[in-house]
Amino acid sequence: MPSQMTHLAIAKRFLEKHAQSIKDVQRFLDGNVLPDLDPDKEASHCGVRTEMYDLVKRNQEKVNPAKFVATHDMRDDLNKGQYLHLYVDDQYYNNFLLEYYKTTNRRQTSIDMYETTRRDDAYLQKKYGVAYNDTTLGDELQLINDAWDVENYKKRRRPDYKFYFPYEFPALDEFIEKMANTIIPQ
Repeated sequence: MPSQMTHLAIAKRFLEKHAQSIKDVQRFLDGNVLPDLDPDKEASHCGVRTEMYDLVKRNQEKVNPAKFVATHDMRDDLNKGQYLHLYVDDQYYNNFLLEYYKTTNRRQTSIDMYETTRRDDAYLQKKYGVAYNDTTLGDELQLINDAWDVENYKKRRRPDYKFYFPYEFPALDEFIEKMANTIIPQ
Protein backbone atom coordinates (compact mmCIF):
# COMPACT_ATOMS: atom_id res chain seq x y z
CA MET A 1 0.00 0.00 0.00
CA PRO A 2 1.16 3.55 -0.48
CA SER A 3 2.43 5.01 2.77
CA GLN A 4 0.60 7.79 4.57
CA MET A 5 3.45 10.10 3.47
CA THR A 6 2.74 9.15 -0.15
CA HIS A 7 -0.94 9.96 0.38
CA LEU A 8 -0.02 13.30 1.97
CA ALA A 9 2.41 14.19 -0.84
CA ILE A 10 -0.32 13.48 -3.39
CA ALA A 11 -2.86 15.47 -1.38
CA LYS A 12 -0.54 18.47 -1.15
CA ARG A 13 0.23 18.36 -4.88
CA PHE A 14 -3.50 18.02 -5.55
CA LEU A 15 -4.15 21.14 -3.46
CA GLU A 16 -1.49 23.06 -5.38
CA LYS A 17 -3.22 22.17 -8.64
CA HIS A 18 -6.88 22.25 -7.57
CA ALA A 19 -7.06 24.58 -4.55
CA GLN A 20 -10.40 26.02 -5.68
CA SER A 21 -12.09 22.61 -5.38
CA ILE A 22 -11.34 22.25 -1.63
CA LYS A 23 -12.87 24.58 0.96
CA ASP A 24 -11.57 22.96 4.16
CA VAL A 25 -7.95 21.94 3.58
CA GLN A 26 -7.58 20.30 6.99
CA ARG A 27 -10.59 18.02 6.47
CA PHE A 28 -9.25 17.11 3.03
CA LEU A 29 -5.80 16.21 4.42
CA ASP A 30 -7.37 14.21 7.26
CA GLY A 31 -9.52 12.35 4.75
CA ASN A 32 -6.42 11.34 2.83
CA VAL A 33 -5.12 9.25 5.74
CA LEU A 34 -8.35 8.27 7.49
CA PRO A 35 -9.03 4.97 5.64
CA ASP A 36 -5.74 3.48 6.89
CA LEU A 37 -6.56 4.31 10.51
CA ASP A 38 -9.69 2.15 10.53
CA PRO A 39 -8.93 -1.38 11.75
CA ASP A 40 -11.63 -2.69 9.40
CA LYS A 41 -9.85 -2.11 6.09
CA GLU A 42 -12.56 -3.92 4.15
CA ALA A 43 -15.13 -1.35 5.31
CA SER A 44 -12.89 1.73 5.13
CA HIS A 45 -11.68 0.84 1.62
CA CYS A 46 -15.13 -0.31 0.39
CA GLY A 47 -13.62 -3.57 -0.79
CA VAL A 48 -14.19 -7.27 -0.56
CA ARG A 49 -12.01 -9.58 1.52
CA THR A 50 -10.47 -12.25 -0.67
CA GLU A 51 -7.90 -14.99 -0.19
CA MET A 52 -4.30 -13.90 0.31
CA TYR A 53 -2.80 -16.47 -2.07
CA ASP A 54 -3.79 -14.54 -5.21
CA LEU A 55 -2.32 -11.06 -4.71
CA VAL A 56 -3.51 -9.69 -8.03
CA LYS A 57 -7.13 -10.75 -7.45
CA ARG A 58 -6.97 -9.56 -3.85
CA ASN A 59 -5.65 -6.16 -4.91
CA GLN A 60 -8.33 -5.81 -7.58
CA GLU A 61 -11.07 -6.34 -4.99
CA LYS A 62 -9.72 -4.74 -1.82
CA VAL A 63 -10.42 -1.11 -2.80
CA ASN A 64 -13.54 0.24 -4.51
CA PRO A 65 -13.57 4.04 -5.01
CA ALA A 66 -16.81 3.90 -7.03
CA LYS A 67 -18.64 2.24 -4.14
CA PHE A 68 -17.37 4.99 -1.84
CA VAL A 69 -18.73 7.71 -4.14
CA ALA A 70 -22.12 5.97 -4.31
CA THR A 71 -22.45 5.93 -0.53
CA HIS A 72 -20.91 9.26 0.58
CA ASP A 73 -21.65 12.97 0.21
CA MET A 74 -18.90 14.15 -2.13
CA ARG A 75 -19.47 17.82 -1.23
CA ASP A 76 -17.70 17.15 2.09
CA ASP A 77 -13.94 17.77 1.88
CA LEU A 78 -13.26 14.89 4.30
CA ASN A 79 -14.97 12.55 1.83
CA LYS A 80 -13.06 14.10 -1.07
CA GLY A 81 -9.85 13.27 0.78
CA GLN A 82 -11.00 9.72 1.48
CA TYR A 83 -11.95 9.27 -2.17
CA LEU A 84 -8.51 10.43 -3.29
CA HIS A 85 -6.94 7.97 -0.84
CA LEU A 86 -9.00 5.08 -2.21
CA TYR A 87 -8.38 6.06 -5.82
CA VAL A 88 -4.63 6.25 -5.17
CA ASP A 89 -4.65 2.83 -3.48
CA ASP A 90 -6.56 1.34 -6.40
CA GLN A 91 -4.14 2.78 -8.96
CA TYR A 92 -1.11 1.79 -6.88
CA TYR A 93 -2.18 -1.86 -6.67
CA ASN A 94 -3.72 -2.30 -10.09
CA ASN A 95 -1.50 -0.16 -12.31
CA PHE A 96 1.65 1.23 -10.71
CA LEU A 97 2.72 -2.07 -9.09
CA LEU A 98 0.66 -4.59 -11.04
CA GLU A 99 3.64 -6.33 -12.67
CA TYR A 100 5.44 -6.51 -9.33
CA TYR A 101 2.44 -8.16 -7.67
CA LYS A 102 2.11 -10.64 -10.55
CA THR A 103 5.67 -11.89 -10.00
CA THR A 104 6.22 -11.66 -6.25
CA ASN A 105 4.90 -13.85 -3.43
CA ARG A 106 3.01 -12.49 -0.43
CA ARG A 107 5.85 -12.94 2.07
CA GLN A 108 8.27 -11.05 -0.14
CA THR A 109 5.81 -8.24 -0.88
CA SER A 110 5.37 -7.72 2.86
CA ILE A 111 9.12 -7.30 3.32
CA ASP A 112 9.59 -5.20 0.19
CA MET A 113 6.70 -2.86 0.99
CA TYR A 114 7.98 -2.26 4.52
CA GLU A 115 11.48 -1.35 3.29
CA THR A 116 10.15 0.67 0.37
CA THR A 117 7.82 2.63 2.64
CA ARG A 118 10.62 3.50 5.04
CA ARG A 119 12.85 4.60 2.15
CA ASP A 120 10.05 6.58 0.50
CA ASP A 121 8.93 8.34 3.68
CA ALA A 122 12.34 9.94 4.24
CA TYR A 123 12.45 11.04 0.59
CA LEU A 124 8.89 12.40 0.61
CA GLN A 125 9.42 14.34 3.83
CA LYS A 126 12.39 16.07 2.26
CA LYS A 127 11.10 16.60 -1.28
CA TYR A 128 7.43 17.38 -0.60
CA GLY A 129 7.69 18.70 2.97
CA VAL A 130 5.09 16.27 4.30
CA ALA A 131 4.76 15.20 7.93
CA TYR A 132 2.24 13.31 10.02
CA ASN A 133 1.33 16.55 11.79
CA ASP A 134 -0.03 17.91 8.49
CA THR A 135 -3.19 16.19 9.67
CA THR A 136 -5.03 16.31 12.98
CA LEU A 137 -4.44 12.54 13.05
CA GLY A 138 -0.65 12.74 13.29
CA ASP A 139 -0.39 11.02 16.68
CA GLU A 140 -2.43 8.06 15.46
CA LEU A 141 -0.33 7.79 12.30
CA GLN A 142 2.86 7.77 14.35
CA LEU A 143 1.54 5.02 16.64
CA ILE A 144 0.62 2.81 13.68
CA ASN A 145 4.00 3.27 12.06
CA ASP A 146 5.87 2.67 15.32
CA ALA A 147 3.97 -0.60 15.77
CA TRP A 148 4.84 -1.59 12.19
CA ASP A 149 8.53 -0.95 12.95
CA VAL A 150 8.38 -3.19 16.03
CA GLU A 151 6.56 -5.90 14.06
CA ASN A 152 9.24 -5.88 11.35
CA TYR A 153 12.28 -5.61 13.65
CA LYS A 154 12.61 -9.37 14.14
CA LYS A 155 12.17 -10.08 10.43
CA ARG A 156 14.94 -7.65 9.58
CA ARG A 157 17.44 -9.41 11.84
CA ARG A 158 17.12 -12.79 10.11
CA PRO A 159 20.19 -13.76 8.07
CA ASP A 160 18.05 -14.63 5.05
CA TYR A 161 16.30 -11.24 5.09
CA LYS A 162 16.46 -9.73 1.60
CA PHE A 163 14.39 -7.01 0.07
CA TYR A 164 13.92 -5.34 -3.28
CA PHE A 165 12.62 -1.91 -4.14
CA PRO A 166 9.91 -2.39 -6.79
CA TYR A 167 10.48 1.15 -8.15
CA GLU A 168 12.86 4.09 -7.93
CA PHE A 169 12.15 7.70 -6.95
CA PRO A 170 11.53 9.07 -10.47
CA ALA A 171 8.72 6.52 -10.90
CA LEU A 172 7.26 7.51 -7.52
CA ASP A 173 7.40 11.21 -8.46
CA GLU A 174 5.64 10.44 -11.73
CA PHE A 175 2.96 8.48 -9.87
CA ILE A 176 2.45 11.36 -7.42
CA GLU A 177 2.05 13.85 -10.26
CA LYS A 178 -0.39 11.61 -12.10
CA MET A 179 -2.48 11.07 -8.96
CA ALA A 180 -2.43 14.80 -8.17
CA ASN A 181 -4.34 15.29 -11.43
CA THR A 182 -7.19 13.04 -10.30
CA ILE A 183 -10.67 14.39 -10.92
CA ILE A 184 -12.70 13.95 -7.74
CA PRO A 185 -16.38 13.19 -8.44
CA GLN A 186 -18.88 15.74 -7.15
